[in-house]
Amino acid sequence: MANIFDKAKQSTPKKEEKHVIVSIPEIEKDLAKLASIDEKIAELEAERAEVDSVVREAGKEAMIGIYNSKKTFPGTLKIVAGKMSFQFITSDRYLKIDEDRFNELSELYGKNVVEEETTFSFNTAILLKHKDHISDLIMKSKKLSEEDKENLLISETNYSIKKGTIKDLFSIVKKSVDTIIEDIKPIFSIKSVQKV
Repeated sequence: MANIFDKAKQSTPKKEEKHVIVSIPEIEKDLAKLASIDEKIAELEAERAEVDSVVREAGKEAMIGIYNSKKTFPGTLKIVAGKMSFQFITSDRYLKIDEDRFNELSELYGKNVVEEETTFSFNTAILLKHKDHISDLIMKSKKLSEEDKENLLISETNYSIKKGTIKDLFSIVKKSVDTIIEDIKPIFSIKSVQKV
């Protein structure tokens, strides 16, 4: 008697092309050109990312230097570099953080820097399962199992840096804003790159 696994393996059909195949040989050169352009765009995007990183870092260092020297948030900077210039924007928006980072930042800088927001929503499957008894969905209800009661609500907690934090860092730290800026990670952007 043959092994059913071996039999199944032998009878498994080979994968076939699922798409309808159409031949249009006259656009081969256009496709080759498109592939070449896509390749160049990918190379330019990689090069742009490198250059952008250098420019952002220079802008960030300039902003931190001004923030430290004036002890106030400088806002948007216009940076001039020879015959070129750009605006360096420090937004009051921050990279997302998780619970561990929330706890670390809270410990380092206090609860005024971070916030926790929990949203609750009903587990629709359980809610629909018991829709006829919705008025009885009090914890004393005999119609819901303990497991259903526990799973009725779904919660999602998000952690973030509080809005406005970037604007008054010297109320949190005393000597320099360098470390706290690295820790809270505000969003930096560059725009209006142009000749002066």
